[in-house]
Amino acid sequence: MSAGARRFWTPSRTALVVFVLLVVAAGARYEHFLSARVAANLLASAAVLGIAAIGATFVIQSGGIDLSVGALAALASVAIAGQVGAGVPPALAIALALAGGTSFGLGMGWWIHHLHVPPFIVTLGGMFLARGLALWTAPESIPIEHPHYRWLSSAGIPLGDGLGLPLPALLLLGAVALAAWVSTQTRLGRNALAIGGDEEAALLLGVPLRATRLGVYALSGLCSALAGVAFTLYSSSGDSTAGVGLELEAIAAAVVGGVSLSGGTGTIPGAFLGVLLFGLIQTALDFEGTLGSGWTRVAIGLLLLLFLGLQRLLSLRPVAPARR
Repeated sequence: MSAGARRFWTPSRTALVVFVLLVVAAGARYEHFLSARVAANLLASAAVLGIAAIGATFVIQSGGIDLSVGALAALASVAIAGQVGAGVPPALAIALALAGGTSFGLGMGWWIHHLHVPPFIVTLGGMFLARGLALWTAPESIPIEHPHYRWLSSAGIPLGDGLGLPLPALLLLGAVALAAWVSTQTRLGRNALAIGGDEEAALLLGVPLRATRLGVYALSGLCSALAGVAFTLYSSSGDSTAGVGLELEAIAAAVVGGVSLSGGTGTIPGAFLGVLLFGLIQTALDFEGTLGSGWTRVAIGLLLLLFLGLQRLLSLRPVAPARR
């Protein structure tokens, strides 16, 4: 691959090109595909994955990984459902779930930094712990019947003709905007990229490793819990079996959006684009109707392999021509 091609065909630009081509192709094939209703439904259905992918992106940028995302989202959902069912005001239940998710992530970050245990092992343990607590708390799905929560589930921004942008979609868009600001305009975001790029160099430059590592894992825990909130708003229930495989989908979406698994590169908008690409594939398959749900996994797997290969090609240095 030439130097010019390397500069242009970055993973994020490639994802954007693929996204546009799929939109054009699906719009030409399916009637009403290019409509505001389909776009609103896509955002709402992608809210859980999108919010989880934001937290995963910060961790991956810093050179780490978080496998507890899906389990922590499920735990947050049953915690909210159980508290609301016990008479706790919905706003307080949501706040407690977010605080609990943040604390959970902070604890994993402390374990990783101070005990020097690989993030894969610590977050794998966190995944089993969170999933076990969720199953112990609520072996079955818990419906949320509080009138205020029902109102929240149906709330949104009206777009006319009986169409609206639901609250889960608004949560996703707000989280993406805020996370993009944190990633580019705060020390935490810049330090996470510095640590992921070269930890020793970052340490020599005075980057606070402890505060940054604790910060990104706390942020991932917060996003996981917020994904659980989005799930309860989307389904009006809490489910201890929700989010199985969510952590892998979040990592895959981030990678497709241009976030390198080795750390140090990638953006929040890029990860969001990866989430939208996954949602677009699912929506197109739903319109097709004749293909099973397994084809979504096939398409995601092929995309992931494609973008991992592209990242590898971009990381290879061009060979200088031999002198005669």
